[in-house]
Amino acid sequence: MQGEEVQRRLAALREQYAERIGNDLQTLMAQARELAARQRAVEPEALESLRHGLHRIAGSAGTFGYPALGQEAREMELWVQTVLETAVAPTSPMLTTLHDRLSGSYRLLENSATASVAEPQADYELVSGERAIRIAIMAEGDTHGLLQSLSGFGYDCRCLTQIEEWRSWRPDVVIIDTAHVEPAVWQASVAEVPSAMRVLLSDDRGFDARLQAVRAGAQGFFTHPLDVPALERRLRHLVSLPQQDPYRVLIVDDDVELAEHFRLTLKVAGIESRVIDQPSDVLRGLREFVPDLVLIDINMPGCSGTELARLIRFDDDWLRIPLIYLSAESDAERQAQALAQAGDDFLVKPISDVALTAAVTARAQRSRQLSQALARDGLTGLIKHPAIKELIEIEQSRTQRSGAEACVVMIDIDRFKSINDTYGHGTGDYVIRLLANLLRQRLRRVDHVGRYGGEEFVAVLPACSLDNACEAIERIRESFAQMECVAGKAVFHATFSAGVSSTFDWTDAGALLEAADRAMYEAKQSGRNRVCVARDTSV
Repeated sequence: MQGEEVQRRLAALREQYAERIGNDLQTLMAQARELAARQRAVEPEALESLRHGLHRIAGSAGTFGYPALGQEAREMELWVQTVLETAVAPTSPMLTTLHDRLSGSYRLLENSATASVAEPQADYELVSGERAIRIAIMAEGDTHGLLQSLSGFGYDCRCLTQIEEWRSWRPDVVIIDTAHVEPAVWQASVAEVPSAMRVLLSDDRGFDARLQAVRAGAQGFFTHPLDVPALERRLRHLVSLPQQDPYRVLIVDDDVELAEHFRLTLKVAGIESRVIDQPSDVLRGLREFVPDLVLIDINMPGCSGTELARLIRFDDDWLRIPLIYLSAESDAERQAQALAQAGDDFLVKPISDVALTAAVTARAQRSRQLSQALARDGLTGLIKHPAIKELIEIEQSRTQRSGAEACVVMIDIDRFKSINDTYGHGTGDYVIRLLANLLRQRLRRVDHVGRYGGEEFVAVLPACSLDNACEAIERIRESFAQMECVAGKAVFHATFSAGVSSTFDWTDAGALLEAADRAMYEAKQSGRNRVCVARDTSV
């Protein structure tokens, strides 16, 4: 959805809201008038209906440009809430006063022009996943080893010296050796690309040097002699967030127009959202949408937000997802009570678009990081052993349903123990990440890659023939064998052996994985650095 289209739809929503809020106020006025005219006691249900209508206006009016009206509705809601909690029957004059105040709010609506609502004016900019991450290096002396090492991980690296190069190339990350480059020099260059993330290198390991790095806007700090594997881990963390899939937010709110406004606002910020206005549909929405967090309105008819949050927490699959209450409730004690019932945070309506986007982004980012930590291997960022086995079962089942072939590849780095013994375990980890990054780059977006254990990897290739799978893995094998691995001043080459099996040959997921493992072992026995195909000899 383009930014202009989103802005057009937001404007249309504001027009719809202006019409709706007038109707809502007229309905509330009629309810208050009818209650004031009664000769008998007012039922709590009737007061609760009034309170809910006022709460709805209090939470939404400010978002659509009527802050004064929202404040008025909030004050009236608090009055009705107090009446409900004290169980003191409101008198006819009290209800008449409420009706008159509602009439005043309606006149305020008619006489006030909708205030302008600040909206983001451009789509959220992401580092393109279709090109390599650009890393600029500012250092003196021999930088060949660093350039070579980072290039091996798939980064596009350059040493930039001229201002024109910074303007034209526009790197994503800048690595600056502050021990050998004057501050005035590197600061002038980095100023040309203010969006670039900064990693500083220094000879000083002390607190003050790190503090200066923070004040210089650095997102990473390393000292000489440089630990390249540690640097690569930091780079992977820095560039992974912009490249990942958009955050996903489930919005549960019975106020459809307000929820749609939230959805479109988050859409402009690059966040995908789905709106559910019936609490009974939440579990289905969770299964289908798999959000990073859930925004829940507290006051909904039939099922409160706190009840819904507790219901969601019954399922272990959703324990990791933050549940954020979004409500016009401003009483600190009631907020605390809500948070004690399965919620993780509380945002108060009305909330500005900027504040909503910032709050959701921060919490979704943390949720995504936690999910990745649980499901991803810490060293490589690849899927962990149990998850990759589940994906194999899924592809095997899909083949049985649709007849589409899929392949499984088992990969093992050759003579890995020798690499560890010769160069150290840090270099061994470096080689593992090197291959992991290559597999991520060269396989398709629909493919899945996991670290099976140690130096072993498993790739699951959906909708892929056995011949195409072998061809793809063979190309990756050749590229990996040509890469130069750096360990201090030493340079060496590593290789891997692989086995490929097809869902057409095995109907059981476990047998499919074992077949790929046997084929990989055959490649090892045949001399290593090769790809072998698993064949079903029982046929």
